[in-house]
Order: sequence, then C-alpha cells, then structure tokens
Amino acid sequence: MPQIAAYEDMKAQKTQRQTPTGTAWRTNFISADEHNAATPVAFLVEGTEGRVIKPHFHENDQYQVIVHGNGVMGKHDLSVNAVHFTKGYTPYGPIIFGDQQMGFLTLRAHKDPGAQYLDEPEKLAKLKSIANRNPWQATELPKFTPVTDGAAVNAFTDIKGDAGLASFAMTVAANGRAMAPDPALTNGQYLIITRGSLIYQGKEYCALSVAFVTPEEGAFEVVAGADGVDALVLHFPRTWSTSTATTTTTTVQAKGAPGTRVWECMLCAFVYDEAKGMPDEGVAPGTPWEDVPEDWICPDCSTGKSEFQMRVVN
Repeated sequence: MPQIAAYEDMKAQKTQRQTPTGTAWRTNFISADEHNAATPVAFLVEGTEGRVIKPHFHENDQYQVIVHGNGVMGKHDLSVNAVHFTKGYTPYGPIIFGDQQMGFLTLRAHKDPGAQYLDEPEKLAKLKSIANRNPWQATELPKFTPVTDGAAVNAFTDIKGDAGLASFAMTVAANGRAMAPDPALTNGQYLIITRGSLIYQGKEYCALSVAFVTPEEGAFEVVAGADGVDALVLHFPRTWSTSTATTTTTTVQAKGAPGTRVWECMLCAFVYDEAKGMPDEGVAPGTPWEDVPEDWICPDCSTGKSEFQMRVVN
C-alpha cells in the first residue's frame, strides 16, 4: 500500500534548531524504518534568509523539490517547483536560502546516513576513493498543462534516463481520474501534490502532500478533488550506468590546442568547454582553462580549479 502524508497532518511534529547561519526547521513526511535501510524517507527542510548548507554529498540517489521561497544551489537559482536530482556520491552546493525563507522536500527511496561535507578532509577523501561513481545531477522546472477535462502529463527533458530515472508534471482536471506513470521498472516513485488535492481511500490530501509508491504496487490512480490537482511524479533509477542520463561525462576528447579543450570536475562531473566558455560569468568563448580566474569555483559543487582534469583519449 502506498505511503502518503500531508503537511497539515505532519506539521505538529516540526522540529527547530539553530545553525551558525540561521534557524532551521525539519518536518518528516515519511520516516525510514531504522531496522531496514531499504525504506523510503521524505522530509521538508526550511530555513531563514541567509541560512547556508555547505557543499556535501549523500550516499544514495535523491530528489529535492522547492516548495516555497527562493535560494541558490551552487551558482543555480532555485524557485518554487524546481526539481533537483542528484546521483549518490555526487557533491553539490552550497545551498543558500533566499529572502523568502526557502523550503524544500528531500526525497529518497532508501535510508541515507546523512550529509557528508566536502570541507571535512576525511569525507572528501572518501568521495575520491569511490570507484566508478559516475557523478551526475540536474535541476529542472516542471511544465504543468492546465486542463478542463481529463489529464495531461509532461515528461521532464533533463531528468530522465535508461534505468528508470524519469520525472513528470501531471495535471488532472477537477473530480477527474487518471493513472500516473507506472513505477514498475523503477526503484520507487514519489508523487508530490503541489496544487489542488488528491482523494485517496476517502481522504482528501491537499498541497503539500507526499506519496511513495513501490515498484511492485503498480500505477497509482490519481483522483483529483474539486479544484483538480497538479502533481510531480518522480522516479528513481534501478541502477546507474554511464548512459543513464543525458550528460557528456562519458565523452572523451583528444588533447587539443588551447581554446578547444574540455575540462571536467572530478568531484561532480561539471564540464567546462573552452570553445563555449561561460559568458554568464564573464568568461568568453575560446578562453583557455589557464586564463579562467584562479578564484573561479565549480557551479555545481563549489570546488576550485585544482579538482578539474582535461579530458583525453586513452
């Protein structure tokens, strides 16, 4: 049976703590079984303006969904409904909470030991010691299609892969019914109610609500309330291969002349292509790696230039 929880039912369990950079809150939606690591976990993280979560990694794949406010992850702006997927052992950050007290859901198909920070030498060494990590991450905004009858499902263009990884934006009209994408070939599915309400076993679950469906439970029937429903449908990959996602991390290029080479972050797999440069950061196309400012940091994991290597043909 799918696990489902609404914020209205869980908010009484919200916990608060002070961090060096601001106030933090956590609200558990789905708690993992402490005796079974292969159980899902979902919780809401909130923080005051200026709170910072340092660059880190987790051992398991995860989704994060922005549910209110704004902020920045690495050098990427975050806004409501933005979805970030991170493969296990892929570092990212920092997460900086914006001026609207940002909140985001953290969603995992399996229990995780927690954040492991890159500024701790033993954690950085652990990350570098993992063979065949194939790091990968992506952030994408969903595209909901309003409907007055039936349903609409729009697949994400970036967060997808060939091992079950997929994400969808689903809208069902008022009082309508529709089957969500089948999770049978995945490592589990989350449904996030972002607008309207879902009717399940006679109870109405309004936004914000979270449901987890195992691969064995089959397609979940989404029954909309009187105002319809918008839902994010997020699939975890079963396994990971170098061709799982739309990424260039497996492409190799021959050593070429300055201005034509490609450099890759060995921690998170971000790629700097000299031919393309980074115009948004003032680095013109054709800029050799040696001429990128020494204080430049990786947009995804905030590490320095020293962690980059040039791609070469074996």
